[in-house]
Amino acid sequence: MERAIRVECFQNLVNYRKPSSFIIKESFPLPPYSTVLGMIHRACGYPNGEFHPMKISIQGTNAGSVSELYTRYSFSFNTPYDSVRHQICIQEENKAYGAFKGVANVELICENRMVFHIVPAEEDFETVYRSLMRPPVYIALGRHEDILDIGKVEVVELCRQESAVTKNDIYIPVQSGADINRISATIYTLTKEYEITKQGLRRWKADGGKVKAYYFPKGQSVGNVLVDGHGDVVVLV
Repeated sequence: MERAIRVECFQNLVNYRKPSSFIIKESFPLPPYSTVLGMIHRACGYPNGEFHPMKISIQGTNAGSVSELYTRYSFSFNTPYDSVRHQICIQEENKAYGAFKGVANVELICENRMVFHIVPAEEDFETVYRSLMRPPVYIALGRHEDILDIGKVEVVELCRQESAVTKNDIYIPVQSGADINRISATIYTLTKEYEITKQGLRRWKADGGKVKAYYFPKGQSVGNVLVDGHGDVVVLV
């Protein structure tokens, strides 16, 4: 059997932005793997750029989405300030740059109740568990203002079953080996792990940096998967 850290959590009116959305900030229905990994690293206090590999499974249910207006700023330090064109003037030393201020739409997921299963390396297991039990800082997931409400953290045993029924909507990686019925399910390309280049920039790894995953609905049968003591399907990546 394999053990995992099980986290029950909740967020309301949250945005997990799709990278390809610009005019409207569209949201994934559940946070991508990289977003959850970033939250865990933040809770553990790991230094920026220090990556601790771990396997995770993400599932949850929500009450749909709404659209909301937000204030959007746009500027470039190559654009001189023009009182006719720009609403805001940014002063830097002896130069003045122009910025635009307007409104745009953001998609917000409502009442997202989620369950994460986390399997860190053995030497990190206790650190991750204790950090999620008693986070040293306010934990956000999504935007900076999207605070995560952690309800319960526990260690569970995972066992493999030939067949199980999903209790929540869940990400199932296409290459996971899980046996799913040929039903209609959206496939997302989700980010997971990045690396630091020689120039000090972040880029998604060629191997494991992005994961194609089904957004698999609840109440459906799936075979050859792990299940925890609560009966929740777990598909790690």
